[in-house]
Amino acid sequence: MLSKQLTIVIPTYNEGKYIARTLYAIAAQSGTSDVKIIIADARSTDNTRSIIESIGFELKLNIKIIDGGLPAVGRNAGAKLATTPYVLFLDADVTFTSRQVIKDSLNEIIAGDYKMLSTTPVYKGGFDVRASIMFGLNKYITWFLSKVEPFAIGGFTMVNRQVFNKLGGYDEKATQSEDWLLSKKILPKKFKLIPDLITQDNRRFKRYGYFSMIKLLYTNWINRNNTEHFYKDQGYWN
Repeated sequence: MLSKQLTIVIPTYNEGKYIARTLYAIAAQSGTSDVKIIIADARSTDNTRSIIESIGFELKLNIKIIDGGLPAVGRNAGAKLATTPYVLFLDADVTFTSRQVIKDSLNEIIAGDYKMLSTTPVYKGGFDVRASIMFGLNKYITWFLSKVEPFAIGGFTMVNRQVFNKLGGYDEKATQSEDWLLSKKILPKKFKLIPDLITQDNRRFKRYGYFSMIKLLYTNWINRNNTEHFYKDQGYWN
């Protein structure tokens, strides 16, 4: 049973517009009916919590809501409550490209003795040429870089819990890219990237700006070995 192997952790903050479809997507996954879902909510001021409670009751999901903070803080808080060998960190706005994604990913990480498994998202959200280009570039850049250095995304990161704890979890000083910082600590041969397991829309690009996002990704890459860079407020969550 997946519930004996896997815990799902989702950080949220004002995700009332998205969290319902993510929970429905999890419920539609094969074998996830009893999997514990820990949602670390950063004191949302919208209807996020009430939607989680309503959907959880409707779908009879095993949900626990706890207090969170920035994504790194929320993910660490959720992971501390996990007792399963593996933890899956999801963003609050993801859906899946098939009903077998979580089950197949768990089987893959176990069979390959990987310590971390991640993916690249597929764009889903209507016609947007810029978003399609950005998602496509992200896919191939991430795939290329992962051949040299593990590159996980926060939208979908499955990790061996013992290894996660040994590495100290996510760096809570990081204001963004905490998922990449963590994955860099994994040996390349113990990291698996499987493209196109989840879908996301273009809300981050629209909120932060396409040019600003490109600039952020570029400066992050240039400063990839300068951890202090990731501690600076880049305005990503403004």
